[in-house]
This record gives sequence, C-alpha cells and structure tokens, in this order.
Amino acid sequence: MEAEYGEPVSSRKGFVFVAKLEDLPQGKGRVFKVQGKSLALFRIDDRCFAINDICPHQGASLGKGRLKGFVVACPWHHQQFDIRTGFGPDGGGYCVVNYDVHVENGQVFVCPQKRDWLTGK
Repeated sequence: MEAEYGEPVSSRKGFVFVAKLEDLPQGKGRVFKVQGKSLALFRIDDRCFAINDICPHQGASLGKGRLKGFVVACPWHHQQFDIRTGFGPDGGGYCVVNYDVHVENGQVFVCPQKRDWLTGK
C-alpha cells in the first residue's frame, strides 16, 4: 500500500491512515474524506467506528450527530444508526454503510471498501 510521504502505513492490506487516536474526541464524531468518500469516524475509549457520513433520509452529516452509547442520531431529523453496524437500532428503516477500522500504535486506519453485511467480508 502506498502512502503519502510521512504518512503511517497499516500492517493490514487495504487500510488507509485517517487520524491519530489522540486527535479524535471521545464520544463524538469527526468527518473525513477517504478516497472520495465522506466518512463519519467515532471514538469510544480506544475503539473507533466508521460509517458513511451522509444520512440517507435527507443528507445531513452523521458525524455532526449526537452519540449516545453506540447509536448516533442525525442532527436534522433524529434518524438513528448503530455505529458498529450501520443499521437502525430498531432493526428496520434506513441504514448506512459501515467500514472496518483498526487502531495500530495510536494510529487509526479505515478500509474504505464497504463490507458485505451478509458475509461480513
């Protein structure tokens, strides 16, 4: 995997450096552009989660939504999504793509390829 000069490189194939763990606020979202995709990245303790930033209802930024536990609420109409899976917490309605994230040596990496929700791959 090729990275920009000085950018950390993941030991896992397909993962791209996004941020330092210490630069991500606890319990809040931040928005990043990763290979042309707008992703909302959330930190809970030393774990990070990434979902598509755009709410499918009317396009609000989920990275600017309110996080309660593992559920983020859209700032416009309060549509909710579990940041671990991208699904609504009630199992129905809207969903967003979620992305694999891993933290290595204090660096946060995201795999920008969407995961197949049936197989988990």
